[in-house]
Formats: sequence, C-alpha cells, structure tokens
Amino acid sequence: MLNVKSRLEGKTVRLSLEGILDISTVDTFNGQTEQLSGISELVLDMAGLEFIDSTGVGAILQVVRLSQERGFTVSLENANENISELLNTVGLFQLIEALRKGAF
Repeated sequence: MLNVKSRLEGKTVRLSLEGILDISTVDTFNGQTEQLSGISELVLDMAGLEFIDSTGVGAILQVVRLSQERGFTVSLENANENISELLNTVGLFQLIEALRKGAF
C-alpha cells in the first residue's frame, strides 16, 4: 500500500510517500505526479517509504522527465539507507544533480 500526501508550499509541491512504491502501487504515485504544472519544484519526501522496486524507480524517472518538459526541479529527501543506496546505484541522484546544473 502507498499513501501519498500532497502539500503546496508557494510554488513547491511536497509529496510525502508512505509505504511501498512498486508495481501494485505505482498508479497511486502517477496519479499525483501526472497533473503537476505551474510549479517550480517537486520534493519527494521518502521518510515513510519502506520499499521501492524497479517500477517505482521508473516512475520517479518519469517524473524527472516530466520536470524537464514542464520546467520544474525535483528533489528527493529523507530516503532510508537501503532506498538511498538503490537510487544511487541506478544513478538517479546523479541525474537530478546534473539536471540542476544544466548539464543536459
């Protein structure tokens, strides 16, 4: 199960993720992210995220792609050690940092 809480802070949207982001819950995540527009930043707060699989990683990559089309930045915060290691291994942190620096 995945619970997504959305909070607007000025032009920043903070999505707090709680539970599991996998093939069975990715539609819940996508439902919150597909409609994003008119913002300057999306913060994905992963403090409550217990597990993520390749489908979940793919959904985050899709949000990063969407951010480039719609002109906002993406930040990942508070991921636990296992999730941080996975996201680092697949290069997601590096991709987000490179996009912030205008490398692409």
